[in-house]
Amino acid sequence: MERSVEILSLDDKRILLKTRGFSTAFMNAIRRLALSDVPTMAVDFVYIYDNTSPVYDEMIAHRLGLIVLKSDEALNRYRRPEECAGKEPGEVSDCYLTIELRASTGDNESRYVTAKELVIEDPLVKPVYPDTPIVYLGPGQTVFLKAYARLGRGREHTKWSPASISVLRYTTIVEYDAGKASDECLKCLEAYPAVVEALKKGGSGRLVLEGIKKTSALRYCAEAVCNGAVKVIYDDSVLELEIESTGALNPERIVYEASRILDEKVKRFADEVSKAGVEEQ
Repeated sequence: MERSVEILSLDDKRILLKTRGFSTAFMNAIRRLALSDVPTMAVDFVYIYDNTSPVYDEMIAHRLGLIVLKSDEALNRYRRPEECAGKEPGEVSDCYLTIELRASTGDNESRYVTAKELVIEDPLVKPVYPDTPIVYLGPGQTVFLKAYARLGRGREHTKWSPASISVLRYTTIVEYDAGKASDECLKCLEAYPAVVEALKKGGSGRLVLEGIKKTSALRYCAEAVCNGAVKVIYDDSVLELEIESTGALNPERIVYEASRILDEKVKRFADEVSKAGVEEQ
């Protein structure tokens, strides 16, 4: 089968691809790498110099780590995590990004401190969701801290994962025989109008269900109710990959980086096999 990739839908947070001719193992590797290996920028070290809020230092640090930072430009400007391993902030200039927060309230003031108040030294890295609350300050309270963000990978901590959803689906095919369909079967299949319509038209055939995400009810009806009127088949040569971004990276960038990382891993593996004395046949 000829290999192809088609973009079914794309916006600033989500991409849906249809692939033909790529193996399930290959596409599943892309799916997993999108979650675990594509790097993004996130806070890793926090030094708190003053905190008179009711929230513990550790909780503030944890909340800072979970703030999603726009990372498309950061991938080109900062070293990869493996290059910065063991390095402290300040040792290598392009390993860490400095973030500062100074916030306080007057004697008669209370308010939330949000992500938009973070002073980030790199203007190209900014909070994706600036209204994310960090801490609530009561009257006369203060928080002053410095944080350091770096590129990291989701396998280190989920705060570095660029995708909130990464799903691979087979194409669902229904083989049907209207002559065997009972009223009970049609009622069971109400959630799948295309199948019901085909059965009502009569005859037998094969129906490709495009864009169907959930098929557990379809399988139940086929196996428990429809008595041979419907058979569900999954075509693993035509796959749909859906990735939803946290906002740290554009979704198409996530797919590109996952593909590039897989290519690097395969080349590295091939090099190691070659060093071991295995010759290409």
